[in-house]
Amino acid sequence: MPRTRKLVAVKATSGIVVPSSVYVRSGHRTRTFTVGTRLTAITTRGSVSATYNGRTVATALTRRYAYCASPPLSSLTVSPTTIVSGSATKAVARLACRSTKSIRLVVSTTEGTIAHSSGDIWILRDRPSATFLVTARARTNRLNATVKVRKAGSTRWLSDSFVATANPELCMPSSRATSSVIYAGTKPTTVTLKQPCALDISRYVYLGSSNSHVKVPSRVLVPAGKASLGVPVTVADGTSVDTPGNLIESLLSVGPDLGGWAHNFELSVHPGLESTALSTWMDDNGTRNVGARVKLGLAAVADTVVRLESSDPLLPLPSSLTVAKGDSFAQTTQTITAPPEDTEVRVTATFGSQQRTDTVLIQRNFRPGDPIALSKQTFYGGGRAASFIDIGRPAGPDGVTVTASSDSSLLTFEPAVFQPGQTAGGLVFDIAEVTETTPVTLHLTTSEHTYDVPIVLQPGLAAITLPDRATSDVPFTGTVTLTGVSAVDTPVPLISEASSFKVPSEVIIPAGETSATFQGVVHLSSTSSGVVTQLDAYLGRLYTSNDMVVSHAP
Repeated sequence: MPRTRKLVAVKATSGIVVPSSVYVRSGHRTRTFTVGTRLTAITTRGSVSATYNGRTVATALTRRYAYCASPPLSSLTVSPTTIVSGSATKAVARLACRSTKSIRLVVSTTEGTIAHSSGDIWILRDRPSATFLVTARARTNRLNATVKVRKAGSTRWLSDSFVATANPELCMPSSRATSSVIYAGTKPTTVTLKQPCALDISRYVYLGSSNSHVKVPSRVLVPAGKASLGVPVTVADGTSVDTPGNLIESLLSVGPDLGGWAHNFELSVHPGLESTALSTWMDDNGTRNVGARVKLGLAAVADTVVRLESSDPLLPLPSSLTVAKGDSFAQTTQTITAPPEDTEVRVTATFGSQQRTDTVLIQRNFRPGDPIALSKQTFYGGGRAASFIDIGRPAGPDGVTVTASSDSSLLTFEPAVFQPGQTAGGLVFDIAEVTETTPVTLHLTTSEHTYDVPIVLQPGLAAITLPDRATSDVPFTGTVTLTGVSAVDTPVPLISEASSFKVPSEVIIPAGETSATFQGVVHLSSTSSGVVTQLDAYLGRLYTSNDMVVSHAP
């Protein structure tokens, strides 16, 4: 049988050239044909379809590159657009389409910028672009650089720009810290370090401290365009110095990476606020005064302001005290009015985050009926006695007069007078001789109120007796005698003004006895003989012994 052929219709989208139809020979299932193109874009997509017996099939075609005899430059791109001085950025010159031959490009750069290529730049045949490196070195903080490129023989330039900034390692803080002294216990102190240039890029600098008490962050970000570095430095409250009088010393190190220190700065740490204290007193006119004092751990290295706050308007304090440079404390005195009732006032001193407090009890004035007390309740007969009356609170502006009396005829009193502001006054009275322990009640009257205070009168000293004669360096015996029998042990102090006269400091007369003996000795120099001496004893009043003649042994 003769061979037959089947006709298949072929179509394509615009730009793709195919025959209008092809024949498939009998006995075959496929037929190959040529697909042409008239594409000019770098990438063009299309399709080819075939139809037979009313059925159509299609396939997609992509033509990625078109070849041009002499394509123009389409773009020049520099990336990144910001670099550090001395490093390189990448420049890419692109053609509108691939060329059928290599194309020479001419490169031009601004001053301080160098293209990394020997001679001109070539875009090779079948390549859409050429890549080359460009280096820029900023002589100042910033260099605006431009790269231009054109085809050889053409006057049409394409350009792109980038920025070269100073090298961060060469732009480290290099001047002295603006604050080289910080105080312990304050909120973080910002120490500002100056740098000679302001970079156009943000960058981290790394920090270190040579003293474990001085805490700094491991790194701090320096924003673009800034010529200074703020470093928060913290020292805990209560940090003390190893050697009194010295500051805590530390080096603040700064560098481009951890441990790669470029510069070191000396920092001194002051212990800060040590204490605050309140005290009260009255002057001779009874004026109430309260003193507030703040103290630093060491002498201030600069005028240092410490804030003050009082817990009660009764004590009006200034808002702050300034510790002058070279001093370690500052204080103020305030005159106040006596409160109607006892009032506790607290003062708070604040320096940074350090706070120190103190309290003081400000008493109201004495009122009749308030408790009073005697400094002692036992007295010895046969002389003048004295005791302090403690009224417990300051006498008011008119003072306080206390009149003493007793139902006993053994006592004779003088009135006690308290000046304004005083809390204690002397009570003086004469006591007659007593021969036995005698309880007595004192009546202390102030204004219209009377206090009954019990006291005890004991037998006083009747005599201190020495032998008429004694031998040098040979012990002698003396006697102290009371006016009567004491109900308690009675200590009697002995007093000698001569260093050669050795006696006990006191003699105890036992309860129920009227006298006690003691041993003494006198040492005479070799040139002395027949010395007359005396000994004193004290019990409510001073008693002097008889004369004793001391001689050398025969």
